[in-house]
Amino acid sequence: MTTIGNPELDVVRDFLDHCLIFEGLPGQTRDDVARHMAVRYFPAPHRFDIETTPPGIYTLRSGLVDIFVDGQLCQRLDAGDSFTLPLLGKERNQCLAKVAEDCLIYLLPEDASLALRRQFPQLEGLLALEAKVPASNADGLHLLLQPLQRWMSRDLVTVAPEQRVADAARLMTERRVSSALVVSASEKLVGIVTDRDIRSRLVAEGGSSDQSVQSIMTPAPLTLTPEHTLFDATLLMSQRGIHHLPIAHQGKALGMITASDVFLAREEDPVFFVQHLGRQQDVSGLRQMLGGLPRLFVHWVRGGLPAEHIGRLSNMVSEATTRRLIELGIERLGPPPGAFCWLSFGSQARGEQLLGGDQDNGLVIDDAVAETDLPWFASLAQWVCEGLDACGYVFCPGEVMASNPQWCQRLSQWQATVDQWMTTPTPAAVMRVSIFFDLRGIWGDTSLSRAVQHHMLTHAKSNSIFQAALARNVLESSPPLGLLRRFVVERNGEHRDQFNLKKRGVLPFVEVVRLRALSAGLTALGTLDRLAALKAFGHMHPADADGLAEAYRVISRLRIELQADQVSGGENVHNYCDPSRLSRLSRHNLRGAFGVIHDAQASVRLHYLQGLA
Repeated sequence: MTTIGNPELDVVRDFLDHCLIFEGLPGQTRDDVARHMAVRYFPAPHRFDIETTPPGIYTLRSGLVDIFVDGQLCQRLDAGDSFTLPLLGKERNQCLAKVAEDCLIYLLPEDASLALRRQFPQLEGLLALEAKVPASNADGLHLLLQPLQRWMSRDLVTVAPEQRVADAARLMTERRVSSALVVSASEKLVGIVTDRDIRSRLVAEGGSSDQSVQSIMTPAPLTLTPEHTLFDATLLMSQRGIHHLPIAHQGKALGMITASDVFLAREEDPVFFVQHLGRQQDVSGLRQMLGGLPRLFVHWVRGGLPAEHIGRLSNMVSEATTRRLIELGIERLGPPPGAFCWLSFGSQARGEQLLGGDQDNGLVIDDAVAETDLPWFASLAQWVCEGLDACGYVFCPGEVMASNPQWCQRLSQWQATVDQWMTTPTPAAVMRVSIFFDLRGIWGDTSLSRAVQHHMLTHAKSNSIFQAALARNVLESSPPLGLLRRFVVERNGEHRDQFNLKKRGVLPFVEVVRLRALSAGLTALGTLDRLAALKAFGHMHPADADGLAEAYRVISRLRIELQADQVSGGENVHNYCDPSRLSRLSRHNLRGAFGVIHDAQASVRLHYLQGLA
């Protein structure tokens, strides 16, 4: 390590103006910071630790530094990024910073850095975000990314299918557990029996304790592997409403995770939140609970969860709200007069919904339902859509909602509508149909939603004219990057000098990837899932798929960080971004991501537009 000396203040000051950590500070404060800076040189592979390196805030002028958490590379820092010594969260996360490429660094010494952090406490969150190291109040969320093998119970209670329920209940009581795994003679997992099963399937039905376990067990239970994460378990338990999840490999039970094992005692736990949504008895209760969602969202973002995880967690909440409203509607209206399925469209179907989203939904009814029974479904749709609006999921401006009779119809009518779109792909029809290709059933008979999706995919894959029309729609929204890689922003109005990060950044990715997936006949819905499927089945070069995925993550991360900042600042959530307020590194990464989608759109123009001839 070599000390170079005090830099020229104007050079340091100009550099700090473009660093995320310092750019938001008052001008006089930045001047004071610049005066305290020292310049240090660190060759690779120097390790930063408190024994060999002085504490303070380190800001890279050049070079690269890698941040490791629990031995795993967590983030690579570039020019303009900052980190602290001691590293944030070191006690809990075993963090390590290491020079990957010779570095020139501005060091704000310990006394000055501590005074600055006391004066501006918001720096703690920014420093944690820059280094992707969890701040002390967000450590718990990183549990979600840990593998299940570190948390699952291995002390399993197992019974044979032919054993008596009385024997299983006695074992569960002795071992003080609420479930037993049912395994065959070959040690294969064939079922699970829980306290709830004994109550609802035996006692409530007037059965005998001499019955076999097989008669009341849940056969072929859902399982995860030890390599899955706590996030995977959280999501699955919440979506399916289950409290016990066997961990298995090649059909053999290895462990058990229960909802109470890790998170149920914590108020910010997504499982806890969703389960309480499901217990609300009216719209007022749902609305009151959802008032806490923005706080949870900020907690997830500040905890460093990937953007795709946060989208799925947000989706989990909106789906739980929708399901509870449907259940409350059925309590009001009486049992359904036939099979139906509630559909979600767009970002909710893709698992990418964030804060501030509107409704995009529909309802498909079984063809066997009589004409005289259709008003029941219209009443349910009206109840649910109004309830969602009251809960903050506002009415769709384009009226793509089940409360619109056009999107509340029988299966055959849905299919006829699809046929009309495909045979007459007008610009208005294409713009409308694109959202319906992101379709998922979230309540009811999901075979109906799969039938609609299959019909759409079959027609889209074989219709080059429609694909070309869809491609033209895809190219309507270009990334906001002009000549000399300058950002193109609004010139007037409320969002002057800003651009819409969702419309001009996220949606171009979504639409390009959706088109490629549709033309390949793939059923995956999420943008990253579609890219993985395109890559796996040879429909896209691996380098192109990986490049699109990484660029999409860059934009998605920036979007959730902006929304978290808006919530923390008491602003209404929106998707507009002022590029002048971004760090130099963020602007650089954003330009790179926009360049990737620009190239992807050029490929769409080359491969699909000839179908319009």
